Amino acid sequence: MISPNNFLISKNWWNQFPFHLRLITKVRFFASFGAGGVIYLTSLIFNNIGFSATEIGLGFTISAIIGTLTRLITGNYLNKAGKIELPLIISSLISIAASVFLILSKDTLYYIFGQALIGAAAGIYWPSAEFVVPYFSHPVETRKAYALVRSSEALGIFLGVFVGGLMNNFLYFKSIFFNDIFCMLNIILLILRNKSSIRNTLENFQNKKIDPIKSDLEKWNKNSKIIILSIVLITTSLALIQVTLPLDLVKGGVYREALNDQLISFIISFQLILLFFLQWPIGSWISKKGKLFGLKFSLINFGFASLLLFLSSYLNIAAFYLIFISIILISLGTSSFLPTSTDVVYTIAPANNKGFALALLSQCFAMGYFFGPFISGTILDIFGYASIIWLSISLICFSMFKIIFKKLF
Repeated sequence: MISPNNFLISKNWWNQFPFHLRLITKVRFFASFGAGGVIYLTSLIFNNIGFSATEIGLGFTISAIIGTLTRLITGNYLNKAGKIELPLIISSLISIAASVFLILSKDTLYYIFGQALIGAAAGIYWPSAEFVVPYFSHPVETRKAYALVRSSEALGIFLGVFVGGLMNNFLYFKSIFFNDIFCMLNIILLILRNKSSIRNTLENFQNKKIDPIKSDLEKWNKNSKIIILSIVLITTSLALIQVTLPLDLVKGGVYREALNDQLISFIISFQLILLFFLQWPIGSWISKKGKLFGLKFSLINFGFASLLLFLSSYLNIAAFYLIFISIILISLGTSSFLPTSTDVVYTIAPANNKGFALALLSQCFAMGYFFGPFISGTILDIFGYASIIWLSISLICFSMFKIIFKKLF
């Protein structure tokens, strides 16, 4: 039983954050709750329908391409207008349309349309949701504010996968898309109810905001390509984990036996709930370190995680334990990378281009889907396992850390 004192402590902890930071945290929770099942379970759903791994990967690739266009448009809009109400409402409406297409889809055409709309919605949503956090964070430190919203997303994604998995098994095998519609309607309601206060708060803070870390700007600009390259690499790893890992587990490795859908759902749920518990403490810890510490920490964790996934393909009983250890490392790497990458980009971006810079950061995530899932899906169709993918990611992560970060930072 939860004691009244524990409830009061939780309430006081929540109320320490500014109202509008709490509001955007709620918005991001619902967005992640709806998207969680869609991101992690769509590949399994359409695999069970009979789609090939190549077709599934193609859908994610097209989603990324469409998302590129909407990200650029949204970033330009944020730079000029500095408003987030309209983009968030439009992205929610498009996401609802995407879910309708995926519910109705029985062939590749409807699936592709649905995935294209998901990409459009994500391209509008992510730059807007990231852009507003620093303006709503005062007096909370920016990285801590990003850790808060990322924690709510970790909870939302976990619940999206967990609840979506239950609904898919006991209600309807495409229930995750109905859940997404429900969550998007909640976001629209939250924005409409607080539209005027959001606009006023944004305008007030934008008039007062001062660009941070001017003294180190030359060093950051000099190494910006390296920073961007590392972010692209890490986001590609995340894309492969989200899409390829479930398919790799369900198809089996070189010697590892194929896992059933229930066990795969349990593994994914374990990763997501672990990410939820780690996001806030790791995010708070990272916020006390150097700006690039989180990126280095992520590279090390993703490197070892991918190495363990590679080794698991050549084992049988022991493979299950290696997969679980890799999931822990993935959660550590993700919880350090997410708030760090956004804060780094926001810090070094010029005052009049922060919206566009965050759109490009969001595009880094989409770039992982440009080539990652499609290539990995093709490899899975040809070889039947993905060990070469995990070995490649591991070697690249370790090389990036040793050759680049240790020398330049």
